[in-house]
Amino acid sequence: FRPFFLLAVIYAVVVMVLWLAVRHGGHFYGLNYYGINLWHAHELVFGYGLAVIAGFLLTAIKNWTGVPTASHGRLKFLVLLWFLGRVIVMIPKVPFVFIAVADVSFAFILIYFVAQPLVKVGNKRNYMMIVLVSLFATLNVLTHSMLLAGQYSIALQMTTAALFLMLLLIGVMAGRVFPMFSQNGVDVKYKARIFPVVEKLWPPVMIAFVVTINWFRMTTWGEWLLLGLSVLSAVLHAVRLWGWYDHQVWQKPLVWVLQVGYGFFVLGFVATALSVFLPVMYYLALHVFTVGCLAMVTLGMMARVSFGHTGRNLHKPPKILFWAFLCLVLSALVRVLLPLIGVIPYQAVIDLSGGFWFLAFGSFFVSYAGIWLRPRVDGQPG
Repeated sequence: FRPFFLLAVIYAVVVMVLWLAVRHGGHFYGLNYYGINLWHAHELVFGYGLAVIAGFLLTAIKNWTGVPTASHGRLKFLVLLWFLGRVIVMIPKVPFVFIAVADVSFAFILIYFVAQPLVKVGNKRNYMMIVLVSLFATLNVLTHSMLLAGQYSIALQMTTAALFLMLLLIGVMAGRVFPMFSQNGVDVKYKARIFPVVEKLWPPVMIAFVVTINWFRMTTWGEWLLLGLSVLSAVLHAVRLWGWYDHQVWQKPLVWVLQVGYGFFVLGFVATALSVFLPVMYYLALHVFTVGCLAMVTLGMMARVSFGHTGRNLHKPPKILFWAFLCLVLSALVRVLLPLIGVIPYQAVIDLSGGFWFLAFGSFFVSYAGIWLRPRVDGQPG
């Protein structure tokens, strides 16, 4: 997790600065290939998001199986592939096919490092992680294939599908760890409630939602199906969150950040349901899902995993975390609510939201860089 979390946080800052610069007339070579909006979406998903997922899975799978994942030279090679996919778009006159190959290589190598320990010990319960990473790789290949074929809208559709697949993964991992993190992360331990019927229902509903919003949203029957699936998803995930909640979570930033992030997940479905009647809500819903849920949950998970897996006391995290998390909440609220109110120009909304994003990830980096770069405080390996 160390190099991937470190680079993901740095990249979250860099990519936001670049995005704001582009919105004010800036340009770099990669935009000739991706286009402005697709580059923005692609780098959130396959740049930042997949780096966080790689760091989390490589750490978790080692714990699940007892078998080492990527380390030393293999880990450096994997990190280098990710890095190459980010910087090659900045190099002038690089053939577009080289950009595509460099970017998709990372996910395919990651599949091996995820699958090898799971298959070795026959950990079938987690084979789903192999499937999910394989789907990320496939969707990235399809994104680049469509770009090279000049089918920009389909390429954007593939990246959006990957975003919702990432949200599906968040739903899976949240069910596994959020109840434990919540009840163990407060001063007086409580019993988080889990509802078996909800746990069985939400995955197929979510899969149907992903298929519908990506491929059938523009059809008449697809709109009404999307409405039903959005409302049902909002209810199911709200029930999950209610079961995990206890009033004590507000005393612990490492706990409330995850629950607030999941709350944005619920609100994303609500906004999607409203988009059936108000089409402008579709794009706002995407930012509820991305800035509110994806960014907040990944930032919270990086904060907790980094602190716990370096031997530190989870009950005494850096005080700056509260302000980092709060800035990210404000970034999401500004990006979603102010366009509806219309009190300031749209570009000012993006600038203000981006500024809060910069403060969130920038302060998090300042607080955690030393944790990632130094050995565990308890002297243990890892």
